[in-house]
Amino acid sequence: MIGIISTAYFTVKDRQDIKTVKKYWWRNMVIQHLKYRGKFFIIATIGYGKANAAMAITYLMEEYPTLETVLNIDLALSTNDKFDTTDTVMATKFIYRDADLTVFKDIKYGQIVHEPEAYTFNTEFVTQVKNFKLGVSDGIVGTSDMLIYNSKQFKEMVDKYGQTIDVIDTEAGALAQIAKKSSVNFVAMKIMYNNALSPWDNDPLHKFKIYETANTLKYLLARLFNLLSSKYIIDFTKNTNDELEVIHELFELSHDEWVALFKSNVTSIISGLGPSLMLVDKKASKPEALDIVEVLKSKLDDEGPSKIILGEDEWKNAPKKWLRKMMFLTNISVNDDELLWNKSAKYDLKSNKIISIEEVARAVSKVIADRSQDKSAYTYDGATVLKKHLLVSVDAPISFYITHNVTHEFVECPKQGSQLVANEFMKYLNEQLAEVESPFAKIVVYCKVPAEGVAKLPVIITTKSKANQAVVFEGYSSKDQKTYTVVDITRNDYDPLKVGSFKVTVRLKNL
Repeated sequence: MIGIISTAYFTVKDRQDIKTVKKYWWRNMVIQHLKYRGKFFIIATIGYGKANAAMAITYLMEEYPTLETVLNIDLALSTNDKFDTTDTVMATKFIYRDADLTVFKDIKYGQIVHEPEAYTFNTEFVTQVKNFKLGVSDGIVGTSDMLIYNSKQFKEMVDKYGQTIDVIDTEAGALAQIAKKSSVNFVAMKIMYNNALSPWDNDPLHKFKIYETANTLKYLLARLFNLLSSKYIIDFTKNTNDELEVIHELFELSHDEWVALFKSNVTSIISGLGPSLMLVDKKASKPEALDIVEVLKSKLDDEGPSKIILGEDEWKNAPKKWLRKMMFLTNISVNDDELLWNKSAKYDLKSNKIISIEEVARAVSKVIADRSQDKSAYTYDGATVLKKHLLVSVDAPISFYITHNVTHEFVECPKQGSQLVANEFMKYLNEQLAEVESPFAKIVVYCKVPAEGVAKLPVIITTKSKANQAVVFEGYSSKDQKTYTVVDITRNDYDPLKVGSFKVTVRLKNL
């Protein structure tokens, strides 16, 4: 069981695989009991200060005997110039910056009698969090019931304590002191709101910084939930930032299940052994390599046509035949400037580039073909790795929609929408890769396209599991194409029976 203590109140909405078991008040705390992927989480929202913190962690340890880890995730102020707004510090060392018991022999400033000078945690759990590579930095937290709000106060504290700190807060030290007396793991994740040594109390950007910091807290929590509920031993320390973005997105999309696309009996995922990741089974007898490559958006942008826009009068004077579609567009709150007129389209040279599905498929095919030229193998623990896989990620500004061929209404089911888009991509990929022989046991193409109600609509396309044969993406079916059409707005497609007159970026509701 994982405990999360914070002065910030946040809720985790019920969705697939996450449930709120119960929610209640205790003293001045709000307790939320959640279950996610078979793992239980306790979230305690507490008041400010050391006393509230000490009461909270004591209650959690007594009320939930299976508690194994406590995380203090909160907003804080930095005293280190290298940490700016939204930067996250992962602290494993804590001191009291308002404790002055130096009248006693051998007691240093910041130290409590019969307690260590600082509370330090260097456990396997700390290593696990660091290996997950969440984009956090190491730092020392100084705790007090008094905030520091100018450089003079900070200098006086450093002169007394003799060692600088990176973050100031009002809770972490007390939590660390009690956790140290038990077998509970403890780590603090402090997201910087501002620098304590600058005039932050009358900052005109106060609301903006709070908003950005709160968003960072949500982002951090989502990835921590995935880490703490994963069944894998994970080490991403050698991965690049681009690779990490793809990996974390896949964890958030399908949790541990995405790994099974390549290997079913994985127990460890390790970076830095040649490929992007090495997928290792329990006995390490049949490890498999996974290369990750991203099709860069910037390269695609240079090749695409300009966005087509619709004049205000043109779309308002649309034929009555399309009134139903106009009403549908209004109901899903599509902005006027997102509507496109098919036959009287204009090109806006100042707008961002959009890319056709064919162009994206061509770019993906080129990456796969280039990578397939490398027939070399990897080694693990002195032995040759027999299988290697390829994961191609693309986040291109593709602009299209999915329409019903008879009613001309838009598809609203994300699952069906993903399959239809995958079909469209597979058609081109299979054409362009028909002569390419691949050394990869499996190739997976992971696309992200704009959608309504979700940040991105995920599309995952896989090949058949056969190495050293022509690349063929499986699962393509033309059956649905008789009912639905994926319409690319970069095409010169005027068939009203098939596509109608209005075209918009795909906006699928998250039902």
